[in-house]
This record gives sequence, structure tokens and C-alpha cells, in this order.
Amino acid sequence: MKEIIIAAGVIAAVAACSEEAPPTMNAAPTAPVAIEEVRAFEYTETPQLENVPDTPVAGSANGREMAIQTVIFEPRFDAWSMTLSTAELERPTGILPGMAEAVNLTDLPQELAVGTYTHAIDESGGGYFQIQKPDEEGTTSWNTRMAYVLQITEWNARPYDPEGSMFQEAGTASGKVVAVFRGNDRDFANSWVAGTFENAIVRYMGTPRWLRDQD
Repeated sequence: MKEIIIAAGVIAAVAACSEEAPPTMNAAPTAPVAIEEVRAFEYTETPQLENVPDTPVAGSANGREMAIQTVIFEPRFDAWSMTLSTAELERPTGILPGMAEAVNLTDLPQELAVGTYTHAIDESGGGYFQIQKPDEEGTTSWNTRMAYVLQITEWNARPYDPEGSMFQEAGTASGKVVAVFRGNDRDFANSWVAGTFENAIVRYMGTPRWLRDQD
């Protein structure tokens, strides 16, 4: 069962983003990115905060080292989501290129705040890995058993402004995260991301659906 521990006295941001569905296939490959320093993380299906290295978040995508350039929190459908992408954004409300690899954590609560959020390997859902297809061009949405621990230590986000523009930069978030994805014997090896993040983008890419449902 998903465990959500919310820090007392912290006001949650009541907002979230567009109803954009996860991509299924993209046309261009993602070039492997070399990381000078290998991150100190060993794959485990029961990740803990103690497993998270005290270095900027990075990962392993099917055995390839993976540099994370952008971390975003935004609403998707009825929940907040977190995206950790190899692509860089030109502006906070820009669109990530489909060719990029990205780890996506889903089903975070609507009232997101400082606290710790977990998803166990035996639970369904939890997120997906937009990962380069083996021996082919392009990326695919890899849905497999996964687990994560996300700790938000700073959450500085404004609520959605119904009088503002459709795309809104809301603030920033900081913390640490570990997410693991179970591999198989056919296509993908065990994969993961782990590390710390600072001043991640918090944004709204449209009116959060739960706010529209209130009208």
C-alpha cells in the first residue's frame, strides 16, 4: 500500500496540470550521455532514502549511464506527476522533446507538499520509463514493475491562477528521489534513477482536471 507521510504545518499546493496522456512511441533515438562520475547506487527492489547518493540525480537506462538535465512537477489527469528527463528546457513551460529519455512518477497526491511519498514494487502503476528501444531508433513507454521513494524537502509552489495564462510557472521544489524498474530477459535490464534535485520546476500546463471537476 502506498505510504504517504506529510510534514506537519506545510501548506500543500492545490494545483496540477494538463490531461496529456503518456507517449507511446517516438521517432528519434536518444544518444547515450556519459557521466564523469558513476553514481553510488546498487539496484534494489526495496529502495530506501538511505540508498540515495548525495549527488545530483542520475541513472542507468538498460545498462547505459543516464544524465538527468531537467526535473519537473506538473499535474497529469487527477494527480501530480514528476518527470526526470535527459532533455533541457528552453523555458519553464516549454515542451520536452519526444526523443528524450525520461522517468515519470505518477499518482502523486493532489495536495503535494513537503513529505515522503513511496510506491512498492508489488503495487500496480506508479510510473513508467520513456526509454530508448533496444537496437532500434526512437523511444518507447516501458511499463514494468517499479518502486520509488520521493522525499520533498522544499515545496515553493503557487496554486493555479484561474485568471492567468494556460501554461503557468508555479515555483520550485527540492529533495531526493530513487526509482527502480524491474528488467526482464528479453528487452531491458534493471534500470533506475537516484540522487538529489534542487529548484526543480513546478508548473501547470493547463487547468488541473480536479479543479475543473469542481466547477
